[in-house]
Amino acid sequence: MKPVIITFYRSVLGYLTLLIGGIIFLIITFLPPERLRFRAATFYCRAVLISIGVRLHIIGTYPPDQAYIYMANHSSFIDQFVLGGIMKGKFTAIVAQKQAKYFFWGWVLKRFRAVFIRRRDLTSAIASIKEAEERLKQGFQVGFMPEGTRTLDGKLGRLKKGGFHLAINTGAPILPIGIEGAFRFKPKGRLTVRPGPVIVRIGEPLTAEHYRQMTMEEVMENVRQQLLVLSGEVPAA
Repeated sequence: MKPVIITFYRSVLGYLTLLIGGIIFLIITFLPPERLRFRAATFYCRAVLISIGVRLHIIGTYPPDQAYIYMANHSSFIDQFVLGGIMKGKFTAIVAQKQAKYFFWGWVLKRFRAVFIRRRDLTSAIASIKEAEERLKQGFQVGFMPEGTRTLDGKLGRLKKGGFHLAINTGAPILPIGIEGAFRFKPKGRLTVRPGPVIVRIGEPLTAEHYRQMTMEEVMENVRQQLLVLSGEVPAA
């Protein structure tokens, strides 16, 4: 099958799954018990990935014992579905404010208890971090993509400090997660998709006992080095 036909087929199937599955998910969010909402969200994300041609491979186990701040590299729009597809327990994420305005998807994110952030507005960004702190206290896993935006060349970009301040303020452990293959599947600016495998590697948690003995820069460098390896950009030692 020609690539353009594959792209069209997968795009149509993906949009239908996103819409129909999203409607079902929104209905479920209004039903008790609360844990059903998050199981439905994981199933929804997996369904979207399958429909657009992603074969997800997970290396490692997501620890279910407490609330984590999970940090991942960001190279494609599918990253949020990849992460949603592997989460356990209650989970949400810090996302760009503009996503709240997206038709339908904005509603899904709000029911998903997402924290919206305006990165260029310092006052708003600080308020969003405070809101994320409340999510952690409520037992949520809180996701953060420390690059702030998708990479344009597939390489890990410079990390921003917001999620690290969140960790230090709350004492929550940081869990690095690397995603390999998402950039090849669909980078920013390319219309076509390349169905294939996407590998998720779950790293070693960085606990408060460890990072409170480190400077902010040392914590960021630790996470950066883990993400480089976990994302496949740098070979494991």
